[in-house]
Amino acid sequence: MQTQTTIWTRQESCWASTKELVMGWFSSIVNKVVSVASAVVKKGKEIAAKAIGWLADEAETFVGDVQKVWRTVQPYISKARAGLLAVAGAVPWPWVRGLAIGLERVLAFIEQLDKHPIAENLQKAMDWVIKMARDLKAKMLDEAEIATAEANAKHFAEAMKLVPEAEKDALKVSELVNNYLLVKAKVSRAVAQDSVQNFEHFLRIRAAQKLLGGYQQMMEDLKSIENVDPDLFFIIEAANGLISDNPQLSQEQTQRLDVVTVKLFGKPLVPFVFEEMIIAWALDVEAIEQQWAVLNKELAKDKVLRRRLELTKDIEPLSAEEQVLLSNLVVSTDRDTATLQALDTAGREKRNYVYASEGFLQLLEKDEATLIEEDREYLAEEGGEVGMLLIACAQHGRPWASLSADERALITDFANIFKADCKARGAAFKEVEVTV
Repeated sequence: MQTQTTIWTRQESCWASTKELVMGWFSSIVNKVVSVASAVVKKGKEIAAKAIGWLADEAETFVGDVQKVWRTVQPYISKARAGLLAVAGAVPWPWVRGLAIGLERVLAFIEQLDKHPIAENLQKAMDWVIKMARDLKAKMLDEAEIATAEANAKHFAEAMKLVPEAEKDALKVSELVNNYLLVKAKVSRAVAQDSVQNFEHFLRIRAAQKLLGGYQQMMEDLKSIENVDPDLFFIIEAANGLISDNPQLSQEQTQRLDVVTVKLFGKPLVPFVFEEMIIAWALDVEAIEQQWAVLNKELAKDKVLRRRLELTKDIEPLSAEEQVLLSNLVVSTDRDTATLQALDTAGREKRNYVYASEGFLQLLEKDEATLIEEDREYLAEEGGEVGMLLIACAQHGRPWASLSADERALITDFANIFKADCKARGAAFKEVEVTV
């Protein structure tokens, strides 16, 4: 196992060596998730995968400003961030005692080499890691502690060169703890920020955040420092890469990450990543619907009052106060009527795109046998038609109003099939994130 300093250097090189950024990578791998299936289902999955790639790349064309969506979804994601701070409990991790014993053996070996400066620094690093490991879930590093962790990494790297292979397990696990705390702090800062760069950035933050959740579950199941699952090291590597300034995945990393997401979350990489977009969009649609409902209720009251004043004016002069009120109501009701119509149009268009995207996601999540069992095999063909239409919209920037009546009907009908599922996915997300 390489040390943290070496890993970080290798990561920067490995993640930067590929030609495509994560969203480019995302678009490039979606066509590789199609399982063996009948010609119709396979074709439907291929087109659904392409449509997902286009929707993700052209998200702002379809669903609007990423900052607005981020403001809608961030409170729930922050709840997930709080979940990373959940108290681990009074009982330390089962492997912490073994880690302490192993590190003592490492220190004893180094002291025999008369490497007292290294031993002194390593002792401090070991004490720090043991302390952090006892409350690993609850701890979030501050800036000073981040600097300490980075310094510790150098000490572990130096020690790794000196100790025999039989004594390296404790150093490897120390490195694992160190790296996890550093990446968790980075993810926490990313979630806490007021804005995101684009939808790709949002997806990377959520993917990294969920991977750390998987890491925590694996650490809870860890019994000893020997034979630690290599996926634990890879999760930290992948999460660090996803939130880096130049996020890229090699083909090997992509394939391995796909295996890890299936293992930990029961779904392949593309649905694992893209479902966060669906959830964010669904919450944004819900916010628009709520905004429309509130404004519609207020507008209805104002219209009633406006009509009453106008009727009164036809019969008798209004008082000065009533005249001012009527003048204000004329302006506000006309303005709010236009706003309500715009919200209704935007909400209707966005709902169709979002609910259709839920259909594409399910086509990728489910195998052919499941589609047949649910009597939804026909959706593969229909989804292919809708997918090709949305791809064309993304490529040419076609707005909803420019589509023909038949095209709009096709998208709407397909979207309506998955409306309830999409709402349920968003509701489940809110419940889980709030109660973590």
